[in-house]
Amino acid sequence: LAPHLPEGLREQALSEALDVALRIRDEDARARALAVLAPHLPPDLLAEVLDAARSIRDADDRARVLASLAPHLPPNLLAQALDAARSIERKAARAEALAALAPHLPPDLLAQALDAARRIWDESARARALADLAPHLPPELLSEALEVTLGIRDARYRAEALSALASRLAELPPERLYPLWAETLPLLARRTRPQLLADLGALAPLIHALGGREAVAETARAIQDVGRWWG
Repeated sequence: LAPHLPEGLREQALSEALDVALRIRDEDARARALAVLAPHLPPDLLAEVLDAARSIRDADDRARVLASLAPHLPPNLLAQALDAARSIERKAARAEALAALAPHLPPDLLAQALDAARRIWDESARARALADLAPHLPPELLSEALEVTLGIRDARYRAEALSALASRLAELPPERLYPLWAETLPLLARRTRPQLLADLGALAPLIHALGGREAVAETARAIQDVGRWWG
């Protein structure tokens, strides 16, 4: 009802709705109610929802509420929300919460989010977190993000994160891109054949940025030549 009420009554209705939601004893039902309410609440009530989210024990429920809160939090609450996301023990749920917060974080908090992604042990969840963070990272964090991404051992998950990161890396000016590429090549050289092919495919936008279509063509020819050794 709240969106259709006059302003004064709307504020009262939302405050009462939040009070009722906070009193729901079943944690899953409470989380669902808070997630639905969050987009409609005024900023002065969002702090209460964030406090309630931090006390939710179930990882998926806590991530759900944080994801719903993320687009609406004022700047002074973002650090607390990030702390709540980083404290989620289940890796997939933590990745979900970090991904939801990423578009709204300032650079200093994005550095903390990237560090939290680095610490996700499950490679699938880590790759998803990195892929979701990539579009929002400032240039000064791209080198670190590439290092974290190349540390993923599973080729499928690494390629997923690399694909998201490569387009961002391609935006860098050449004087920053060439040294980064020089650091990346030795890491690529240690890959197995399937891994290397997956990595180069994901990094195609970066190769194009370094040398245009000719560089992509030269890379393809080099792969064909080396492929004879793999034969």
